[in-house]
Amino acid sequence: MNKLALKTLARSRSLRLARDVDALERGEWGGEAVHEVPWRTGDGRPVAYRPGSSDVGLVYAILFKPARKSEYWLPPEVAPRTIFDIGANIGITARYLAHRFPDAAIHAFEPIAANLELLRRNVAGCNVTVHPYGLGAADGAAEFGVPAGAPDNRGGYSRFAGAAATSVVRAELRSVGGVLDALRLDSVDVVKIDTEGAEYDILSAFPAAALARTRWIYGELHGAVDGAASGFRALDLLAPWFDIEVRKPLRKRNFFFDACNRRLAERVRGFRRGRR
Repeated sequence: MNKLALKTLARSRSLRLARDVDALERGEWGGEAVHEVPWRTGDGRPVAYRPGSSDVGLVYAILFKPARKSEYWLPPEVAPRTIFDIGANIGITARYLAHRFPDAAIHAFEPIAANLELLRRNVAGCNVTVHPYGLGAADGAAEFGVPAGAPDNRGGYSRFAGAAATSVVRAELRSVGGVLDALRLDSVDVVKIDTEGAEYDILSAFPAAALARTRWIYGELHGAVDGAASGFRALDLLAPWFDIEVRKPLRKRNFFFDACNRRLAERVRGFRRGRR
């Protein structure tokens, strides 16, 4: 086994997950199988994922990395009452946040039918409401495709996959403003977003007053999309209200960010993702 697989085995105590991590590192495709691993360090219940896909890395990075090294850890001072998980994929982040914040109302948005079955399975019994559509500036529909050369990224359906995309599907979008009105919300405490390049389109559809009241926004931004540096446009959009931390490897287009509302910043001073 490779080093990451051995680390996974030590933290999860699951030989199956460790073998799936090892196989993914070797580039082995998992077909249509679904595996389960008990989340022993969390709620103790099984989590479903597709071996040989990007699901495997999410399970490890979000559920089995310790404490604040988890990919979507949040300082407890954030104390969210409402959370939007935009681009919920198969529900790993929603499941993690539901365990961390059991009193929060979590809304998981996922437009891709291939992900919805596992999303519902993984958040069953949690404080999570599944919304089977994506978010945008207006109601409608869009085509999503997996970029060519990334067949293992089963959650990577993007509106910007290009003409060479594989597994193209059409899915529903609803306007951010309309969804906020339907849920009777004038703001959201935490927004997690990873939408394969649509982050700016979605965040810019939030009313400015709602963004200004949001406590924390984080997730993955995607560099050059449709000819524009959309990730940095999203950061510019948030800059009036948020202190922003970015972790961007020099040669990677995609990067993780945290945006902490300045009204909260004093209470979480010294926060750096990945520090113990």
